[in-house]
Amino acid sequence: MTVDLAQFTPAHAARLTEVWQSPEWEEAREAGWIEAARERLATPPATENVFSLPADHLRAINGPRVRELIAAGERDEDRLLAVLGTWPDTWPADLPVRLAFLGLNLGFACNMEPRCIYCNQVPVPERLTPDAWRELLKGVAVTDGKGPYVYLTGGEPLLLGEELWGADGLIRAAGGAGAACNLNTNALLLTPQVALGLVSSGLGRVHISLDTHRPELQDEIHRCPGRWEQVVRGLHHMQIAKVALDAAHPVIHINCVLTRLNAPHFPAFLQFLLDRKPRREGGSSPDLDFHLIPVGGEQNRELRLTAEGYERFFTETWEAADAVWQQYQEDIGLPADQRGHLHEKMPFMSPYHRVQQRGPLREWAEQAARGEPAGLALTPRCYVGPTQGFVLPDGTQYWCGGHTVSRPEPVGDACNGGVQSNIRAAVGQMAGVPSVACQSCAGATQAINQNVEAALRQTIRDWIEGKPEEAAREAEPEEAVEA
Repeated sequence: MTVDLAQFTPAHAARLTEVWQSPEWEEAREAGWIEAARERLATPPATENVFSLPADHLRAINGPRVRELIAAGERDEDRLLAVLGTWPDTWPADLPVRLAFLGLNLGFACNMEPRCIYCNQVPVPERLTPDAWRELLKGVAVTDGKGPYVYLTGGEPLLLGEELWGADGLIRAAGGAGAACNLNTNALLLTPQVALGLVSSGLGRVHISLDTHRPELQDEIHRCPGRWEQVVRGLHHMQIAKVALDAAHPVIHINCVLTRLNAPHFPAFLQFLLDRKPRREGGSSPDLDFHLIPVGGEQNRELRLTAEGYERFFTETWEAADAVWQQYQEDIGLPADQRGHLHEKMPFMSPYHRVQQRGPLREWAEQAARGEPAGLALTPRCYVGPTQGFVLPDGTQYWCGGHTVSRPEPVGDACNGGVQSNIRAAVGQMAGVPSVACQSCAGATQAINQNVEAALRQTIRDWIEGKPEEAAREAEPEEAVEA
């Protein structure tokens, strides 16, 4: 059996060929794991648009009142937005609660011992078993339309083994509920068998944690020698598994925690990833795009960049990285009219560029240095909260992933009544969101909120001008952002 690695550069194809010829993949071939995975190969379902659903709900709830105000002569956009964009104290009885995003922390156990130097997780008791998680997923199943985007994280989710990626695992259970899954992993357990299982199960995305191209620095961050090599080998196993099964999924994404340790080396790290990207006709693959996450937690203040450090990173360092990106676009033969700057082509990867900032870089840098990177991007209201949920392993449910870290008042207990019932009962909490807790958000929720606000403003303009209902939806992005 051979694999076609022509989509990779010759240098990376040689690396993958060496891995393919290793005893690990020889065992996979001899054990029939590849054929078995191909026979059970599932495709990720299409999911709700995280931008459109909140706007649709708010139009359904508040649209009639806004139209009355417009008919009565109101033309102030901000006053109309305050009505259209505000969640009610009580959920309308005739409006189903639909989810665009569901985050599940499957457990705080981790096979990184010792843990990474920046780990700031605060565990809770683990009440939910794999069977309980399956029941929770059944509760969000859809019979019409699209299901939510399900984010599986931990701890280390792969410690669940086949309960996660097997024939009866949670990923397939989510697919059966009409939901596509994104998995966050440290990649240490990404053996050929596991990688094949993840592809076969229909996983939509896998986020691999990798902070640098420098082995000695990654090992310092992980506080254990040899970890960099393990993570990169896991990444290579995922790439080979996709090729072996001729699958476009999962998209392989890189999570990079930005600290003082790795910030200066970012352009070289970008080059490292670009050298390992698949190349396809007409452009770049989404594989190995990445998400820069400013290190959080008060205990990590010594690892966090200073205000001057953030300014330097998003000027000098970013310009050097953009030069790397420009050369990459030229190397893959991208037509000049299709090229762009790094922050334009991969806008979500940058905590500074992924949202519109209400202030200059210096002001943002000062807030980010305090651990508040979302401070200049908060919208007056949270539009997205009631279309998503995030559940910890004790069943505690929050509005978003950022709240599972800051831990303000929870939405409810997902073990009692289910995710949607909690949202219906607690929607009145939205009057107090955003709050101080939201300032530490890494930016995903803020990006969605800003896009929803723009769509609602467009709706108001269209209603004032008497345009058709469908016009406003043209302002809403088609693709979901990363969690």
